[in-house]
Amino acid sequence: MIKNLNVENFIIVDKLDLEFSNGLQVLTGETGAGKSIIVGAINLILGSDIHNGMLLDDSLPAKLEAVFEIDKDNKQLSELLKKNDLDASNGELFFAKEISTNLRSKSFINGRRVSKEIIKEFQDMLIDFHSQRDQQKLFNTDFQLEVLDIYGKLTKTREQITSKYKEIESKIKKLKKLQKAEYELTEKIKLFEYQIDEIEKINPLIREDKDLQSEFNLLTNAEDILDISNQLEQEIFEKENSVYDKILSYISNLTKFKADNKNIEDAVNYLQDATANLDNSINSVRELQNIIEVDSSRLEYVQTRLTIINNLSVKYKRNMEEILDYKLSIKQQVDSYSSSREEIAKLNNEITNDLGNINKLAEILSEQRKKTAKNFEKEIVININKLAIPDAKIEFTFKELDNQNETSEGLSGLNETGKDEVDIYFSANKGVKMQPFRIAASGGELSRFLLVIKKILSDRLPKRTIIFDEIDAGIGGKTSELLAEFIYDIGKYHQVLCISHLPHIASYADRHFSINKISGNKKSEVIVKILDENAREVEIARMLSGSKSDLALQHAAELLNRKLRSRNV
Repeated sequence: MIKNLNVENFIIVDKLDLEFSNGLQVLTGETGAGKSIIVGAINLILGSDIHNGMLLDDSLPAKLEAVFEIDKDNKQLSELLKKNDLDASNGELFFAKEISTNLRSKSFINGRRVSKEIIKEFQDMLIDFHSQRDQQKLFNTDFQLEVLDIYGKLTKTREQITSKYKEIESKIKKLKKLQKAEYELTEKIKLFEYQIDEIEKINPLIREDKDLQSEFNLLTNAEDILDISNQLEQEIFEKENSVYDKILSYISNLTKFKADNKNIEDAVNYLQDATANLDNSINSVRELQNIIEVDSSRLEYVQTRLTIINNLSVKYKRNMEEILDYKLSIKQQVDSYSSSREEIAKLNNEITNDLGNINKLAEILSEQRKKTAKNFEKEIVININKLAIPDAKIEFTFKELDNQNETSEGLSGLNETGKDEVDIYFSANKGVKMQPFRIAASGGELSRFLLVIKKILSDRLPKRTIIFDEIDAGIGGKTSELLAEFIYDIGKYHQVLCISHLPHIASYADRHFSINKISGNKKSEVIVKILDENAREVEIARMLSGSKSDLALQHAAELLNRKLRSRNV
């Protein structure tokens, strides 16, 4: 609810500082006194558009500020505060709007500048403006269903359906994505499975192509290699006057002189190294003779295996190490594909179960709604009869949704609110066939119908400020008293700001504001006063007869006393 409103340099207000309380706040005054300026200031703070003529003094900026006391039990409001990282731990929100001389504006919440979009979100949470635009919501079948659920206290079940519906939608989207990916991969996976099978059957080893090629070369040239090895051994060691013997002889002859000359010493050392290298080379050759053998069957195997390996390498355009890496990579994709198919099967089962559950829940909610509608219809008719529509008839008509959900056939016939579509049928007169509310209701009937809805639901809705701007137009007599009672009843649960010309409504006020416009030589100014009991009596007398006569004051006093007694019953 609004606790404080401060306005500077706004339209015809130089400076205004108002305090509001709980309950019914009534604003009265002569026609044209500027009563709507207060409502306009509140709306402007909460996001309505700026236009020319809003500055009292065009050379100065306008400042508008409002402090709202918030309902901590309002979950939607709490979520909005959290979403925008706003602290309302003290139970209040401070809104401010600055309008510069060029009519550009800045909006603030708790001192932090915010966008118009954010302000608008808070407007919907904090203010309920009973206006022609608000009345148009009655034509919306979604709104009609919403008020039915609020009346029947069915919102918890409805929220369960909404949550489950969104969960199923999310699962279906995921399923479609997986199925699409599976379809696109099917042929590729078949190829991968074939390639994995082919590679695993051949079972190549790292460097096998290189090792086989070396072995093939050795086996192919085994006889030549062995002949050369034998000749080498003969030449170096075995035959008479061999190379090895000759080197040893030269070493022996030169050793006698190596102390006399550095070059001779080096030569002897090098020759000795040569004999050691010859020993090593002959040992290697002898080992080679033990390793290499002329084996035609082994040669045939190596040749066949090398052909297979080389063909594999050519086919995949990779060496053995790269082929094995490739096999590992495609195997992971195949395994992932298998996991995806398992997930698809799991999701299908989950969705089937979820659809069964949500349909059962929707059926239960639908039955509860139909029972609730009967009671709601009776209560609406009782109340609207009191507001000078004595022959009104109301009926909630139900039909099942026939929408085709684009995401899944399983969700067809459902939406986030369940399986029902409702339409209020209405007739204001005897003998007139009931028709959809959007066709049958006049402007005045719309306004009264919406008032009745708000009155009935007032104890079921989150607390907020409800603004009635001259709702009493065209109403008088006994109906005006009943209208006042309705508005007062709403004020028991919400803060109500009501601009009115009806003395009956003014007499019910918890706080009564008098608004007067004073015309000066250069400008007009609005003066707002909170009235005490004596001043209220005078103001209500003016509203009753346009005068302060003794009879009017007596009538006003009686009206105030009667309303005081009825309120205290």
